[in-house]
Amino acid sequence: MTDLPWHKAQWTLVRKQRHSGRQPHALLLIGSPDLGKRIFAHTLAASKLCREPVMDSDGNFRQCNDCSSCHLLHADTHPDFLVIQPEDSKQILIDQIRLLNQWVAQTSGQGGEKVALLYPAEQMNLQAANALLKCLEEPTPNTLFILVSDQPTRLLPTIMSRCQYLSFPMPAVDTALSWLRENGDVSLDLKQALAVAGGSPLKVLRDINDDFMSRRREVMSSIHRLLLGKVTSLDVSESLLKYEPQEVIRSIQSIVDDTVKYLMTGDQVILANGDSLEVIRQLGTNLGVENLFILSDKIYQVLSDLESTSNPNPQLLIESLLISCKGQDTRQPCL
Repeated sequence: MTDLPWHKAQWTLVRKQRHSGRQPHALLLIGSPDLGKRIFAHTLAASKLCREPVMDSDGNFRQCNDCSSCHLLHADTHPDFLVIQPEDSKQILIDQIRLLNQWVAQTSGQGGEKVALLYPAEQMNLQAANALLKCLEEPTPNTLFILVSDQPTRLLPTIMSRCQYLSFPMPAVDTALSWLRENGDVSLDLKQALAVAGGSPLKVLRDINDDFMSRRREVMSSIHRLLLGKVTSLDVSESLLKYEPQEVIRSIQSIVDDTVKYLMTGDQVILANGDSLEVIRQLGTNLGVENLFILSDKIYQVLSDLESTSNPNPQLLIESLLISCKGQDTRQPCL
């Protein structure tokens, strides 16, 4: 999967830079998750390292897949391609950047260009970021740095200033749906699945299937029955325990976000959960915008608690959110 139709503008820019000889020494690929930024980065790296790159129908250079460099890339043994990503600590550490700096100083193993890929770049801790900055300030000839970030605002401004940005906006709905019809599960309601995925076709392909959509419908139905007073928050939290807590909470988060959008704009088209409009209207009636914002903050805290090492009780966390959905309590849980 190398050619994603929503990457055409980015490839056009790279092609123009390559033909003009004005290629930057550091690229920062930015955009929401699941837009294929890493696919783009790997494809670009492969085209740079290939000994005999070929030109596609759009005029972009692509790897030949036949030369010794391409074979080394396929085997993950290319000496001139280095990938830096978080390890056990979930951070990119200074020792990794020190190794990168040593690698940059070495002569190219294949006698050509070298490419270093860092993702997610925002996971560098401060010491690592400062160490990388020194390398970016004194670029080595024939070495390209590709940084990939879902959250570029978390990067040091000094690192961002030494990179050329390459933005990846959300693809147009028609483009995404056309691609999904060729590559996805056509038994799904692809338009609804794309909305639930926040507009990302790759997220649909990776995470969203009939089972997911069925679980989501059950969560929405349970919330609706709760809001109508047909069941209690305890009943709902117990019934949803068979699912992953994070998935349940993110579904609640999604419906809360949509309710805020609906109350503030009245626009149904922008809703990810347009098929759950009755839930959105009832939730908006129960809470109003101010309490919805409080509930949204509470959801982020609950997700953070679940990812912590404090071992919280998932049912209690979910039940606390459901109680807040009823408008009975929007305070932060003390669990």
